[in-house]
Amino acid sequence: MTEYFINKRMNIDAMDLLKGLDDKSIDVILTDPPYDFSRGYKDDVLHKEFTRVCKGIIIVFAPPENQWVLPADQYGFWIKPISTKNTVKSYSRFVEMIFFYGRNKWNCDRHWSQYTNVFTDLVDDTAVHPFRKPPSLIERLILNHSDEGDLILDPFAGSFVVADICEKLHRNYICGDMK
Repeated sequence: MTEYFINKRMNIDAMDLLKGLDDKSIDVILTDPPYDFSRGYKDDVLHKEFTRVCKGIIIVFAPPENQWVLPADQYGFWIKPISTKNTVKSYSRFVEMIFFYGRNKWNCDRHWSQYTNVFTDLVDDTAVHPFRKPPSLIERLILNHSDEGDLILDPFAGSFVVADICEKLHRNYICGDMK
């Protein structure tokens, strides 16, 4: 069933997409889910589906105040560009966490500076999607953890930046989001 979804950008609910995928059919999951999921839903539903379909590494963005499933195998931090957005009555969040589960591939033929766990990449265009991740960061993660031809899943695609980078880097992808 997985083959049906390859290299398509779909308007589909994440759970419907995940349920349509075969066990251990995905090399990399790289995703930025909504940050308001309950702990139980993340732990008992989504992450279980992620581990069912992924044979490689799972990479998930999450805010420090509502972290993904603990413990992770590795942690990364994206230092976001400073902005006055949402700072009227509270402190702004300038850091997002990146949770890594599994250690499938590690492409170590790149410069050492590509392997720090603190990323400072700049957002390129929030007009495309308000929560868009920097293409340079997504590219680095894909290069570090996959090879050409690998299959990468983003069930919460938003701006479809993962699909864009997969096309550029000759990776297969499955990306979906509710519009």
